[in-house]
Amino acid sequence: MKLKSITKVLLFATLLLALSFSVSADNHTSSNDFDPTDSYLWLIDQCEEGNCDDDLSATAFYSVAMKRSGYGNTYGMQAIRHIQAERKDPESCFPVGGCNIKETAMAYWALSEYGEDTAGIEEYIRNELDVGLTDNWWLEIVTTAQDQYCTIGYPKEGVQEQVDVLVNQGAFPECNAGQPETFFDLNSCIETNLVNSNPSLELTIDCSAIGQGTIISIIYNTGSSFYLTEQATTAKYQTQVQNSCHSRSGTCDKDTSLWANWILDSKNSDINTGLYLLTLHDSLDPIDTSLIYLTTSDANRQDTFLTELIDLQRLDGSFNKNNLETATAVLSLTASGSTDELNNAINYLEGSVKSDGSWDGDELTTALVLFSSFTGASIELPPMSTAPAGSQPPPATCGDNYCDPQFEDSNSCPSDCLTKDVCVQNNKCEVDFGETSNNCPSDCYCGDSICDPTEQPGICEFDCGAAETNSYPTEEYTPPVEVKEEGGFSWIVMLIIVIFLILAVYFAYNHYFAKKKKPSKTYSSKPVFNPSVGGFGGAKPNPRAQPRSTRPIHGKKSKAEMDLEKSLSEAKRLLGK
Repeated sequence: MKLKSITKVLLFATLLLALSFSVSADNHTSSNDFDPTDSYLWLIDQCEEGNCDDDLSATAFYSVAMKRSGYGNTYGMQAIRHIQAERKDPESCFPVGGCNIKETAMAYWALSEYGEDTAGIEEYIRNELDVGLTDNWWLEIVTTAQDQYCTIGYPKEGVQEQVDVLVNQGAFPECNAGQPETFFDLNSCIETNLVNSNPSLELTIDCSAIGQGTIISIIYNTGSSFYLTEQATTAKYQTQVQNSCHSRSGTCDKDTSLWANWILDSKNSDINTGLYLLTLHDSLDPIDTSLIYLTTSDANRQDTFLTELIDLQRLDGSFNKNNLETATAVLSLTASGSTDELNNAINYLEGSVKSDGSWDGDELTTALVLFSSFTGASIELPPMSTAPAGSQPPPATCGDNYCDPQFEDSNSCPSDCLTKDVCVQNNKCEVDFGETSNNCPSDCYCGDSICDPTEQPGICEFDCGAAETNSYPTEEYTPPVEVKEEGGFSWIVMLIIVIFLILAVYFAYNHYFAKKKKPSKTYSSKPVFNPSVGGFGGAKPNPRAQPRSTRPIHGKKSKAEMDLEKSLSEAKRLLGK
């Protein structure tokens, strides 16, 4: 191989290694590099005294985002005090100037996150339910029994009414309203509009006379669509027919129902408008699909909604290039564990933030983005100049559930300044965020395989082992800093690059510079005669012109090859070190 070719190969390899190293370094960027501090500061400026532009939805997301970021007892509590001031009693609804269900539900969610009084709020929402579905409601009883009676009970004006219904091998001979004989019309066979006039009818279906093995189903039918809403294999079944919606201005409203249903579901309420939302589901709407995914208990339907949601994500990670829609989708992607899609969505939100720290210059959008995507970030906000209005009496009263920023901190009063804000209940003991078995017993406990600072070796050997290992300080604890070993082999790569560069320079020098210093000569095995010293007869052979070897010239290594072997040996020696 010619020296020039070898040099080119080495240079090309060096460039490839350098390029790969550069790409590898670029790929180490992540959402952890994004600092949302400016976004929180912008929101603080907009939400003066905790009021986010008289929008209780924005204020609720702001308060919860602050709590989960460690500022619940200050900025978050300020927002909570504003929400409480907007409560209209005795109705227990929000806001005081004109109650509506969506903002009432948002206030209910925020107050419950802070452990504040929510008495009467859920009952108000229940009393404001409207009928959402007004088409056909069928009862189906699958049985092989002949001519047996089932008893249907329902409340009416405070009294439990009962009706006996004849069932013959699954058919209803006495009343089927012209529908298939196996469909019993709940709106006509018992009482006119029994279901259609009641958003949450309680039904008791007793088929004890038929016995076990009976399958009881409740079906909603609209047009060509049939929805199996309830089904049980039992002789006696009690249920609440969910025929409800949440209204706005006296009319069923999809947006109100979506958000209120999500909040109530998160609080394990028995109020559910899922069927109403299912019949109106728009598979092309990210907010619709995301929230209905979060409130659906049917695993098959969940998979369908998640697939629909992921299909809506654009190549840039966004959903319709809309920050509010993307932030809402993040809620579902987080719950589903769709890591790649989640990271892409968050990366999009990182790139779409405005220079002032906001998203779209809007309080609700910014608060929702922070809540859904960046509450786990490490931020440091300035202390409040004054305590939240109406929050707690005298400052520096440890144990009053208020962390006064002027007089208290996590060391002097952990009950006020640590416990409330550090613990995020997610079934994971996150010691990096300050969670311990003392301040977050729901997530951190002996036997969770994580040695938190309060467990110590010897106290919880399941997590911490024996007393001589994994020792943590007992008086003061600073969460360990996670050291990320990015590019663990980078020094090896750099060494190889340096070696190849040295080799390339060495060969280039020898080929282009060193050899130019000596003119090339042609050597021959024949004597050279010098006419100037006596002609032919007296000529003497020139000693410098003698052949260097009697061996064939093709059997000896060239100088270039010998130089290459020497350089490679030197490279091996360096790598060995």
